[in-house]
Amino acid sequence: MTKKIQTLLFSLLLIFSINLNAQNLSELAGKYGFKLGTVISNTSVNNPAYKKMITNDFNSITASNEFKAYSLLNQHDSMVNPEGMPAMRYNAADKICDFAQENGIKMRGHVLVWDAYMKDWFFREGYKNTGKYVDQETMKKRLEYYINEVISHFENKYPGLIYCWDVVNEAVADGSGEAAPGDKRMIRTSRGGTKNLFYNYVGPDYVELSFKYAKEAVNNVNPDIKLYYNDYNTFMSGKRQAIKNLIQSINAQEKLCDGVGMQGYIGGYGKQDGCMNFNDITSIRVAILDYASLGVEVQITEMAVRNYKSDERTMKVHARFYESLFTELKEINKPDNAPLTAVTIWGITDNPALSSSSYGYKMNGPYCGIFTERCKKKIEYDSILKVLQ
Repeated sequence: MTKKIQTLLFSLLLIFSINLNAQNLSELAGKYGFKLGTVISNTSVNNPAYKKMITNDFNSITASNEFKAYSLLNQHDSMVNPEGMPAMRYNAADKICDFAQENGIKMRGHVLVWDAYMKDWFFREGYKNTGKYVDQETMKKRLEYYINEVISHFENKYPGLIYCWDVVNEAVADGSGEAAPGDKRMIRTSRGGTKNLFYNYVGPDYVELSFKYAKEAVNNVNPDIKLYYNDYNTFMSGKRQAIKNLIQSINAQEKLCDGVGMQGYIGGYGKQDGCMNFNDITSIRVAILDYASLGVEVQITEMAVRNYKSDERTMKVHARFYESLFTELKEINKPDNAPLTAVTIWGITDNPALSSSSYGYKMNGPYCGIFTERCKKKIEYDSILKVLQ
């Protein structure tokens, strides 16, 4: 055998050995006790490249909007429902569940109760746009029915697929850190001038009630499903204290809330200034441990490491930020104490086509991804891989 052939065979064996030992990001993250997830939508579930990206590296997905009440509720069917209770259509959500189930990927249920974009008719007599608002007891029954029906639908049709639910989203008012546990001043009453319909018509205790109803529902179908409270600015000190106070209020009589979801939008909103501030990583660590001190799990649910520039130097800093962030996240979880159970990257792919005036541009940044807009790996991906290996 010639030396050239020996060298070729050795190279092939080396490549084969590397491939045998190769692990995807979610498998590597699992060594440190947390799932690795990303976002999917009714559009991206039809994109072969996006689906391949998910199946290659993620073991958890979250629907962007398809599980939210404003997507599931059907006005016509609610109006003609002989039970007088709300009716839902699950077509878009089920399509995403079908993909997850076929590929053995678990799902986060996001979200049962959120005041933003909520259908006003849900709170009115006969579910009519012009109907009078119903009384509080009627709304409590509607809310309980809705939560039970949604949880039951997905668990009965897709047993074990959804491992946790965000029960309530973004209920804490900004600047309410001084409100004590149980003080309803911590709950937002409006958003951008639009009133919080749950607060107004279910009552100031709608958060606790939602968790009570959700707990009853999961106990009936699958007690292993975890229940989360999810919010933004969770690693900022004032908001963090208010969220802790809310969790204590929810769990005052019995443990209804199993965990805190930290949305994880990191950096300046709509501008490069403030992005890749490495002090934010320390704040995230402090917040995770602070929430865990309440005896609950923690997940980062909507991570977007904002970035608005695509020059080589900035992209390298972006990659280093991801490296430092994941180094911190893996070190938080110890064998005997692993509070972080999942990390979901919301800003997963670049989107250079975004208009600078658009919501997506401001929330994520056009170059936030660890993949390109065509789902190709970037140096940010390599940075995470390096940390987790």
